[in-house]
Parts: sequence; structure tokens; C-alpha cells
Amino acid sequence: MITQKIIYSLALCIGFVFFVSNNVFAQEKTAEELKAEQEVLKAEMKSKEATERKAKLEKLKPPKPSGVQSIDDFASDNTKILESTKEINTLVPEMYKRTVGESVDGVTDVTVKKPTEEELIKLEMTIANQIKAVADATSKVSNVSGDVKKASPLAAGKAAKSLNYSKDVLELSGAELQMSLKVVKNLIATLKSAKNY
Repeated sequence: MITQKIIYSLALCIGFVFFVSNNVFAQEKTAEELKAEQEVLKAEMKSKEATERKAKLEKLKPPKPSGVQSIDDFASDNTKILESTKEINTLVPEMYKRTVGESVDGVTDVTVKKPTEEELIKLEMTIANQIKAVADATSKVSNVSGDVKKASPLAAGKAAKSLNYSKDVLELSGAELQMSLKVVKNLIATLKSAKNY
């Protein structure tokens, strides 16, 4: 069940995205600080929690129609979030490798073409938009939950299963997107730092 804590953390994350995206007041980090941050992010991306979360995301499959229109529409919207999160999960490690010159697992590859700042900023905005979509959808959970209770006995079971799918998508995607955003922000700063030397 999605808790108030998750809603609160998503709201904070959205505020953070827009504050940090406006880097006018943000202090630049040194190359050493960025490298240290990358090590922390790399450990986070390889953590047991992150690995399990990605595995759960990969296993999620859209439910069959429940017969309750609002629940089915909600699941359909959340399937789009799921697909986008999976796509971002593929892109972020690739951008990491292209920017840093090694994979998250530490395999060096300097033959890849570094991404442009524009590519990374575009990915950052895609992630930020997805975080907003997750927050918007999370705010609708309680309204849609009421429709499960109103459903006919025949549809209620399918509707509850569909709603649980949506909650899982939102909870897992929210955490994944927040981590991806931190990684991409580090990569943008790393790319800018490299240009300054």
C-alpha cells in the first residue's frame, strides 16, 4: 500500500528536481567530489535493494481488464509509467558508461562516444517528467481505491488486483526514477567539469 511517506518523498523529490535543475545557485563540485559521488551512486545502483527493485519491475505485467473503467484506465496510465521507467533503466547505465568511461560494474570502455550535455539534459527532463507523473498518479490512488469498494462482487477481485499492480508500479518506479535522476545529475556535472579543465 502506498503510504503518505511515499507521497511526501515524491513531492520532495519533485521540488528537488526543479530546484536543482535551476543550477543558478548550486555550487559546482570538484572532479574529486564528483568521482566520490559516482562511487556512492555506483554502490547504490548495484545494491541488493536496487537489484531486487529492478527485478520486481521487470516481472510486473499489466493486469487484464477488471471491468471497472476507472481502475482499468489507472492501470493503463501506470503501464506507461512502467514502460518509461524500464526504458530509463536501460538508458542510465549506458549514459554512465559513456560519460565515465566504465560500466557500473567497473569494466573500462573508453571506446564509446561521450554523450553531449544536451543528451544528458534531455534524459534529466524525461526523468523529471516521469517523477511528476508518478506523483500525480500517486495522488489519485485514494480516489481510485474507492471505486474498488463500489465495484460489483464479480469485478471487485480483478479491480483490487489491478489496483495493487498500479500501486506496485508507482512505488517501484518512484524509487528507481529518484536514483536515476541523481545519477544523471552527477553525469551532467561531470561532463561540465571535464569541459572546464
